[in-house]
Amino acid sequence: MSVRWCAGRRALLVGAGAAGLLTACGDDPAPPSTAAPQQAATTATIPSPAASLASTSDVPVGGGTIVGDVLVVQPVAGTFKAYNAACPHKGVKVSPPKDGVATCPAHNSTFAIADGARMSGPATTGLKEIAIKVDGSQIEPA
Repeated sequence: MSVRWCAGRRALLVGAGAAGLLTACGDDPAPPSTAAPQQAATTATIPSPAASLASTSDVPVGGGTIVGDVLVVQPVAGTFKAYNAACPHKGVKVSPPKDGVATCPAHNSTFAIADGARMSGPATTGLKEIAIKVDGSQIEPA
């Protein structure tokens, strides 16, 4: 005569319920990703050289405007510069600058519009400068 062990229905249901409860109480919503970390965008979509980025009157002194992926700024009266508007930290577009400072809304990295240099925040580099030229009252890619 052989002896067989058999779990009762109640024991199986209690075990299944405990397993489901433990799964539901886990604090990891998804399994860890094996994908490589995403890099910040490093290239801007720049209009063709024949296309104007902005009019000089559209860019306030000490501030700037975003045109597509390009941040066009006027750090001091009559001096215009352009940068890739993507924050080098995660690629989020920076906000139009105020008082000479552009800020990334995602993690508050700040950049000086005079030279694009990183001032603070998690970004490890400054904004990448884009060559432009001023033709009369129009700011164009160089």
